[in-house]
Amino acid sequence: MIENKLVFRPPIHSDLPAIATLLTAAGFDNDSADRLGTAFDGLKTFSVVALRANRLAGVLLATFNGWHVFASHLAVEPSARGGGIGKLMITALIRQAATAGAKGLIVDSRLSAVGFFQKLDFRLPGAVFLIRDIQLDR
Repeated sequence: MIENKLVFRPPIHSDLPAIATLLTAAGFDNDSADRLGTAFDGLKTFSVVALRANRLAGVLLATFNGWHVFASHLAVEPSARGGGIGKLMITALIRQAATAGAKGLIVDSRLSAVGFFQKLDFRLPGAVFLIRDIQLDR
C-alpha cells in the first residue's frame, strides 16, 4: 500500500525549491519560488508535504483563518499521479483541521479536479468564488 511508503509532515524552509519545482511542473506559475518564500510563514502550519525516500512526492498548500482551512495548491510528482498521494494529503489536512477546531475545509480547484474532490466528500456549495487580478501601475 502506498501509505506505508510515504511520510507526511509540514513543510520546512529547505523544501521550498522542490515545492516550487513541483508546482511549476503541475502548471502553476513560474514564479512559485519567490511567492513561496514570501508566504512561507503563513503556510507552514497547515500545509502538508508527502515524502517518499526523503524526496518530495507531493505538496498541499493551506492556511487557516480561524473558521475554515483554505487549501489552494495541490501537486503530486508526475510519475506518482493517480497513486493516492493527493487523497492521503487531503486526509492528513482534514485531521489537522479537525484538531485545530476548523468548521470546514475549502478547496480552490481547477475545474478538471472537481470530480477528484467530490469523491472525497467535498460539495459545491453554490457560492461563487471571485478573483480580481492585481497589477501594479508601473
